[in-house]
Amino acid sequence: MLVSAMERCSSYVLMILSQLSIAVFIILQQSAVTSSDAVSPTILVLYEHLLSATLLSSLALLLDRGRRPRLSFPFLFWAFFAGFLQITTSQLMMTMSLRYIKASFQSGAMNTTPAVVFVLAVACRREPYRFGSVQGQAKLWGILLSAAGATVMVLFSGAGPDRLTSSPWTGDRFIGCLLVGLGILGCATGAILVEYVAIKYSADLTLSAMMNVSGTIQTAIIAALTERDLSSWRVRSNGTLLTIIYGGTVVTGLTYLTTNWCIHKEGPVFTSAFSPLLIVFSFLLEILILHRAAHLASIIGAALVVGGLYLLLWAKSKDYKLEKIAIEGQSHATEGSTTEPLLPNEV
Repeated sequence: MLVSAMERCSSYVLMILSQLSIAVFIILQQSAVTSSDAVSPTILVLYEHLLSATLLSSLALLLDRGRRPRLSFPFLFWAFFAGFLQITTSQLMMTMSLRYIKASFQSGAMNTTPAVVFVLAVACRREPYRFGSVQGQAKLWGILLSAAGATVMVLFSGAGPDRLTSSPWTGDRFIGCLLVGLGILGCATGAILVEYVAIKYSADLTLSAMMNVSGTIQTAIIAALTERDLSSWRVRSNGTLLTIIYGGTVVTGLTYLTTNWCIHKEGPVFTSAFSPLLIVFSFLLEILILHRAAHLASIIGAALVVGGLYLLLWAKSKDYKLEKIAIEGQSHATEGSTTEPLLPNEV
């Protein structure tokens, strides 16, 4: 019992540290792409994933040895496409958006990803949905709350801290919101695809490594086409170098492994429940490090997004429990049918 309690406690600590590390990374990224010696977002993402692809490939060779299925053309194709969605589209768009919006805005918007994933899963018939059930209503209101919160953050994120008035709609804000939207859509679509591929290919670490390698190759091609000046490929500051090393090792490597461990121990609903901490940490880091004021509209919008997320997670947890009960009931019925004699013993 003591060991179980310690494992549970370690899961809480690891998930809190995981969200903190991502929040720190977003702040570092924003500093790297907006400072006086800023690096191109494309180059930054390329260098980060060169490092992470090397790390994950090495881990996959060690940890997936002996249980890695044969690499087939369909798997390589889907891994390449998933890398395009998760890295070339999502990561690149998210990094580029930090030139136009605040880190806390991006953190709040990222919490709408579970709602977008759910909508896409229902549309693709990967997720059952019953409108009349309590869980169905909770999912619906969770999505609507998340959408309302995201809308408030988009429309009023420039308002002052003491009043909720709309700020002028500038071209930069529009570009930033568009890039974040594309990044979230790419991430959500990639999550649906990864779930589909992972069912057929059991080596998760190898799949992640292949996605990273594919995304890195695609980003390198984009960088070669768009960054023709050789000086733009040079890392000009220690801060940018720190961002690359931190993103390629801590965020992509260690955070990925700890999150997967927590999913294995506690389930996906448990790990998803910690994602709102990303908003809290981003707000605190912006205030303490970047000395930026937190706007009332951003706080209200983030609260709506968090409320919607928890409604969705509550409904998913209920579905998970019902599925677990149904599976256990079927297993007990199967055991009973195999142990009970077909004909009574007669003397």
